[in-house]
Amino acid sequence: MRMTFQMNSPEGKTILAKARGGDFAHPGEEEAIALVAAGVKRDGIRRVLDVGCGRGGTAAWFQQNSWGQIVGVDIDETSINYARGAYPEVDFFAIDVGKLGEWRPEPFDFVYFLNSFYAFPDQLLALRNIKSVCRPGASLCIFDYARSQSSVVPTALGANIGCPIVIEDMPTWLAEAGWSTITMEDWTARYVGWYESLLTAFERDREWITENFGDDWRKYVVDWYGTLRTALAAGDLRGVVFRATAP
Repeated sequence: MRMTFQMNSPEGKTILAKARGGDFAHPGEEEAIALVAAGVKRDGIRRVLDVGCGRGGTAAWFQQNSWGQIVGVDIDETSINYARGAYPEVDFFAIDVGKLGEWRPEPFDFVYFLNSFYAFPDQLLALRNIKSVCRPGASLCIFDYARSQSSVVPTALGANIGCPIVIEDMPTWLAEAGWSTITMEDWTARYVGWYESLLTAFERDREWITENFGDDWRKYVVDWYGTLRTALAAGDLRGVVFRATAP
């Protein structure tokens, strides 16, 4: 039987957590979180939503740094159950973002996606649903893979690359979903450096990965992230941050 590798699977997330030294599924770990947070005005922020929170490391960072009440949502119940046990001070919910409109939480003041937006099959719906649970004036940050309309994403990255943001389309989508004050920052050079560090970590942890998941998993993550790093360095993919505000 042919083994199927999914980086968003519990196995993939566990390997990434080991290599990154924490429960992070995004490049840059705590450095990236701090950079994202530095661009947000904290005045008036009481409730924060982590969309696609995975194993909860990023949500825990915001809680530990006194950003208020932190809530994490993810479709993967295995990751949510892990996060609840590891970070009990954060509220975690197993929720499909496509059905977020059925949720009625107290409104949020700041919402972020840290390398999770690419995984949503209906991204415009996700933007609309997130807007529906935010108060007026709330901040949105999307840190993720992107491409231009003319670029070609390497086929070797397969389904695991999901749907990178199309840079020319994203401002229109955000506006259609009800967001305003839209800006974009190009963080591609940072992404390249972060993935170079991750590949070094995979080599450091090669025995642990092989012992726990087998050599096929080790080879897969090295090859896949090597291809990703090359695509970013060549400009076929980019790493970007979109910011917006709820009117």
